[in-house]
Amino acid sequence: MKKIVILIIMLFLVTGCAVKYNVTINEDLSIIEEAKLTGTTDFFANYYKTTKTNVLKSFIEIYQDILDENNYQYELKEEETPYVLVNRKYDTINNYINGSILFNEYFDEIKYTEDGKIKKLETIGFRPNDPDNADRFNVKSLEIYITCPYDVKNHNAKKVDKQTNTFYYELNEENNKILFEFDSESKFNPNADLIMIIIIGVLIIVGCWIVLIYLNKKNNKNK
Repeated sequence: MKKIVILIIMLFLVTGCAVKYNVTINEDLSIIEEAKLTGTTDFFANYYKTTKTNVLKSFIEIYQDILDENNYQYELKEEETPYVLVNRKYDTINNYINGSILFNEYFDEIKYTEDGKIKKLETIGFRPNDPDNADRFNVKSLEIYITCPYDVKNHNAKKVDKQTNTFYYELNEENNKILFEFDSESKFNPNADLIMIIIIGVLIIVGCWIVLIYLNKKNNKNK
């Protein structure tokens, strides 16, 4: 049943459509996964006899029962370029890993470990293609955004937004692993770097001031 649910997301990936997959870790370590699905101009051009909104409505109608059975929320946004939001919330990270329609299909192995306050998520063997599985939708690459409210200690993300603590991964046959490790007792502070710079600057100023006082006293003694 999970494979059928994957169709609504992965079909966009392989037919000229766009998808943004987000994983949000909350402060209570619950997880929200969300996929924003829309189409490119070329994709919608294939359905010239109907509107863009009706194209997306057809996807919802086909997979509505499956989405409902798997506790997924979905909504069609009727804007100039319409899109569908598909999301689900998990109470724990373990529940997310075991129930995610994405991770279980496209990785050979998923490891999640807890060493006290240190939480570590690691994937091994990204499989964009599986020619032996006719029901599976193959992809060329996959973009994932992980947002975390805690200090990330180790990662292999391609890009990092230091203001929102969002880590961007682009997976393909060459870059096929995710490494994400964070401290669940240390909150992320977007101004941490600025604070450190200020502290260092203050220490330098105080140090220079002490040296000047010392040199001034030394010169007075020599007079």
